[in-house]
Parts: sequence; C-alpha cells; structure tokens
Amino acid sequence: MNAADRVSPVVATAIGGFVAGYSIRESLGQDVFHIESTGKWYGAFVTAQWAGSLTVLTAVLVLVMVHRRRPRISAAVATVLGSLLVALPSFVPIAANQAVTTNALGAGALVGICGFIAGGRRLPSGGLAVGLLGSMLFYSAISRLRGPREGRWMDGLGPYLVESTVPLLLLLATTVVLLVAVRRASVGRFETSDAVAALVLGFVCLVVYIYLGNTTSTAATWMFAVAIVVLVAYGVAFDLGGRDGRYMMSGLAIAASGVNALGWGDASWWIFVVTAVLFVGAVGVGLRRDLTPAACGLLAVVTAAGLLPPIGDDSINVVGTVFYCVLHPIAVGLLLGSARATRTVASTIGPLVPFALTLFSVSVPVPPRVFGWVDGTSDDYVPPIVWLNSPLPVGVVVAVIVILVCLVLGSRVEREHHDRVSDSSGP
Repeated sequence: MNAADRVSPVVATAIGGFVAGYSIRESLGQDVFHIESTGKWYGAFVTAQWAGSLTVLTAVLVLVMVHRRRPRISAAVATVLGSLLVALPSFVPIAANQAVTTNALGAGALVGICGFIAGGRRLPSGGLAVGLLGSMLFYSAISRLRGPREGRWMDGLGPYLVESTVPLLLLLATTVVLLVAVRRASVGRFETSDAVAALVLGFVCLVVYIYLGNTTSTAATWMFAVAIVVLVAYGVAFDLGGRDGRYMMSGLAIAASGVNALGWGDASWWIFVVTAVLFVGAVGVGLRRDLTPAACGLLAVVTAAGLLPPIGDDSINVVGTVFYCVLHPIAVGLLLGSARATRTVASTIGPLVPFALTLFSVSVPVPPRVFGWVDGTSDDYVPPIVWLNSPLPVGVVVAVIVILVCLVLGSRVEREHHDRVSDSSGP
C-alpha cells in the first residue's frame, strides 16, 4: 500500500466527518426552547435531538445499503445524494424547520460513507472521530470566524427560507474527496446485529428526549431519562463487546462532558487554534498508547469544574473556563484515540453519540433564562474572550457520575468480552 492509499482515507473521513457534524449544528434554530415550551406539534422535529438521532439512523441505513450490493457504486451514489441533500436549501425553497430534517438526512449519509471508507481501521476511524467531535467542540468558535449570518427561525410553518449550512464550494470539494476515497476503499466486515443495536440506541435516545428529557422537563424526569439512556447504551455496548463496546461508552462519556460549554468572543480565534492543536495532538497520543482510564478520569475532573464558583465581579468561572479550553480537548482526544473500535458500525456511531444524545448539551436543568435586553446589560457591554456556561449543579453532578459509570462499564464490557472469547476458544 502506497502513501496515497494510507493518507487518502484518513483525510476523507476527517473532512467528511467535520462537514457532516458542522452541518448538523448549523441547521438548528434559535427558538427551539420557545417552540417546545408552547407545546407545538412540530417541536420534536426541529430539535438538536431530532437532528442527531436522524443522522445516526440514516448513517446506519446507508451502511446497510452499501454493504448489501456493489459497495463502491452504492457508496458513490450515497455520497452524491448526501451532498445534494445538504445543499438542497440553496436551490429549493425549503423552510428553516424543514431544513433540519433534510440536512440531518444528508449529514447522516455522509457519515455512513465515511464509516464505509474507514471500515473499522484505526487511522481512518480516528479521522472520522476527529472530524465529528472537532465540529462539536469548536462549532461556536468557527461560527465566530464565519461572521454574522441571518438566524434560522423555526417558529411557524411559514416559508422562512434558508441556504445550505455549508458553503457550496466546500461541499463540492468534500464530495470529490469522498468519491476518490470510495473508489479506493476496501470493503470491511459488516455485522447486521451491530446495525440493529445502533438503530435501537438512536431511536431510544429520540423517544426518551421527547417524553422525558426535553427542555421543559423537570430535574427528576431529566435524571430518569439519563438513567434510561445509560442502561440502553450499556446494553448496546455489551452486545458489541470488546473495544467496540468500550468505544460506545466513551462516546457517552464525551456527550456527558458537554453539560458545560464554552462561549466564544470575537477575539478568541487564537484560543481556538491552540485548543484545536491540543485536541488533534491528544488523539495522536491516544492512538499510540491506551490511556482510557486516565482520559476518563481527566474528563470527569474537567466536567466537575463546572461546579466551581465564579471569581471576581464578572461572574466568570475562571478555573472552569481554563479547564475547558486546555484540558477538555486533551481528555476528549485521548479518549478517542485510546478507545478505538475495530468494526464498521461501532467506529461510525461511537463519535456520533454526542450528537444523538442532547440530554446534557441541550436539555439539562439550567437557571431561569435571562436576555440581554431585560437583565440590565448595557448596550456597550463587551463579553470576555472566552467563558464557561454551566447548568444547575444537579446537571453537572449527574454528568460526572455518568462519566465515571462509563469508565467502569466500558472496562467491564471489554473484560467480559475477553473472557467469553477465551472460554469459547477452549484450553
């Protein structure tokens, strides 16, 4: 295998994963909380949970379709269709609330193709994880670099038209890169039971969010929703077994760490560059050495920093902000590199778990919402370069517990799988 054959899949999966992940986030509206609080019937179909769950389901179905017949031809067709779905709002008058669905379908197709290209191999799977999780970690910072854009308003079924979430030239270049990688891709092994388990996880996450864990839920029902998802994720991880099961639990731990999130100011580009370098470097270290326990422990400590009180008169959690700027990308990168999967479906869905589970990043119990035009903030207020947003303490505590549970259960899944294999192989 020459250098091009080794590098091409990694570059393709990293770019494809990033474009898909960023597109999912960019398609969401600014008034989802209002829609859910007013109980409108289409509220479940404009949320981050809907977009993430639909992306997972589409990615799995694309993998099933591609592996059934003429894999490379099917993969090429799916790549083009996925890109066209993402680009569709630029050519067809689609309302903002409808574009969430079409965009999720397109992003899911692109992720499924990246999973086909990776085929469970270490470096291409790492590229997909870097792309997807990088878009999640740094979406707000990148959006600042793109400059102001007209918001996507979802309330009402009227024709509030939007454009593609990704610039068309970038989408075209991504399509070309993926098509080249598809032509050279080797067909990896694919197990139907893995696909069924991933479909169950995506569907359960959606149903639990709608009925128990959306933004209007109480703290008690939210915690009940978290418990259900953790149990189902463990069941899926146990079914996958080995490193693949541990990879799924690692994705759940990363999703839980999203309970705190960074806010980015206009002058934060240099911090974004530093954190991105730390993230990619940590993935490289994890690929060379298994540091899963240390990475999960660090992730729990960083998440717990959201409980620290603000310092000074600016109400900014300085320690937590520094932790999420420096240590959080390192912890996530180490975990992604260390807990790598070996099969196609697990390597595709593992880094999608943070998108498919928004109980921590979206619907965690938060203090009463205030707005700049009613809370006394002056018009000339200049926000910090970067700052940490945290929910109510109960949300942070539950997230830390979930991360530690993921560490224990992930290790147990791998150990029990090893014991089952050893027993079945005989003396």
